[in-house]
Amino acid sequence: MDITKYEKIFAQESGKYLKELEDLLMQVEKNLSNLGLWAEVHGKVHSIKGMARALSLNKISDLCHLMEEWCLKFQQGKIMSSPAAVQALFDSSEFLGVLISKNGRLDSFEDQKVYDRLISIFQKSPPENAVTVPVPQPPPSPAHSQPIIAGIDYVRIRYAFIEELLGLTQEIQLLAKRFPSFSKDQMSSGLKNWIDHYTALMKVLYFQLTQLRLMPVGDFADMFRKSIRNIAKENDKNIDFEIIGGEIQADITLLERLREPLIHIFRNCIAHGIEPTEERIGKGKSADGKIAIEARSEKENLYIKIRDDGRGINKTSIIRHLKEKQKITDEEIENMSEEDIYDTILSTEFSSASGATELSGRGIGMRVVAQSVDYLGGSLTISSKEDIGTEFSIKLPLSLSIIYAIIFSVGKYTLAIPTLNINSIDRIDLSSAEKPESYYDTRKLMGIAGEKNNYATVLSLRYAADKAGFADEKSCMKLIVDNVIGNRPLMILPVGELLSRIKLFSGVGIMENGDISILIDVDNLP
Repeated sequence: MDITKYEKIFAQESGKYLKELEDLLMQVEKNLSNLGLWAEVHGKVHSIKGMARALSLNKISDLCHLMEEWCLKFQQGKIMSSPAAVQALFDSSEFLGVLISKNGRLDSFEDQKVYDRLISIFQKSPPENAVTVPVPQPPPSPAHSQPIIAGIDYVRIRYAFIEELLGLTQEIQLLAKRFPSFSKDQMSSGLKNWIDHYTALMKVLYFQLTQLRLMPVGDFADMFRKSIRNIAKENDKNIDFEIIGGEIQADITLLERLREPLIHIFRNCIAHGIEPTEERIGKGKSADGKIAIEARSEKENLYIKIRDDGRGINKTSIIRHLKEKQKITDEEIENMSEEDIYDTILSTEFSSASGATELSGRGIGMRVVAQSVDYLGGSLTISSKEDIGTEFSIKLPLSLSIIYAIIFSVGKYTLAIPTLNINSIDRIDLSSAEKPESYYDTRKLMGIAGEKNNYATVLSLRYAADKAGFADEKSCMKLIVDNVIGNRPLMILPVGELLSRIKLFSGVGIMENGDISILIDVDNLP
């Protein structure tokens, strides 16, 4: 019997279980006596073992069985776990991933050596610093309750396959454009309607497929949890990792290119920014350091901020470097902004100079990070406060994003404004309107000749100042438009070089039916 299909299923399912196992181990590491978490860890290991045994992958099942025995002791409360025991489970979980990728084969001396070491560890009792504790009451068992089986919400799809589908739909759309034109006598109305319907469906299909290229920033950031934990352990530190704005979606290609710059920033924060535990406690801080990644989208840009609550960057050392190495005068330094001063560590001169070492490594390699971000068409800035923390702010062009916008027409043009920027939509009589100077005729903006009617559709804009309470509704601009089409999801692409020079448009929007609309930058309205 050909078991290749089942081996692929095993590899896919085990990969999911190993990811969940690592997440659970990171939780249990902070709460070693949590019996419920240990029960979940035990369950993940048991699931992998069961599938491996069914496929006669004995090396995998044997290692899982020994891991299970430890987990069961911790789950039952007979033995208290220890950081060393959790680390051993982390190591074995990582090696299980290697074994599974090789269908359970130990095809090198190094693999055999690692496997033998892990087997030897788990054949013994948990590490010596574990202690025997009374057995607490186990949590209530749900064995007699009806299990709830969740529906399938997600499936794994190769990114390359998504690109193939997009390429095919683009080819079909190009073929449709080359469809020869026929006169009414040559083509029946029924055939023409069928072709129009087919073309519209292809545009919708393309719109839906492009959304497969989007990934929540939260899912992307979650990929760094294990690396952050490992780097923290290397530096004998504990880190709490927080994700803010994880629901923001961005193009997978863009996020993939951010992996290396972000891991370098995280390492910088942990190794050089976050203080050792004793130093933090002495400063009145929590024993565990904090690192947060925050995402937000604005216009056609993605903003990602990474901040730590560590010792910050010594501004005095940067100023000394500017004076001694770059011969900048006191007067020139005084005229520099905070951003310019801290961005000094991104320069080639600083990264390779003794100043980087003087600042405990904060400048080492940061030039490479800045160049990587610049390659993506973005920018990196740094802000810091001594003993409060440091923030790295990355601004990137969104190569692809989805927003909701109010779509409207002005003459032959279809335009859009993000829904968040609209305060209200009204139909008013302009002849009796108060403060006529607050109304802006978009026909004039788009260079369309013709008299406007007394009755008009008006979009009242909501500025960011409104949300902060610095401007009242009466001071907001009101746009006179021809017709409101509706509130629609738009796939936003960057404007081209020609439109970008006008400074009035912030993106090109593709609607679900494939039609195009231009996104107005409300902050740059004249």
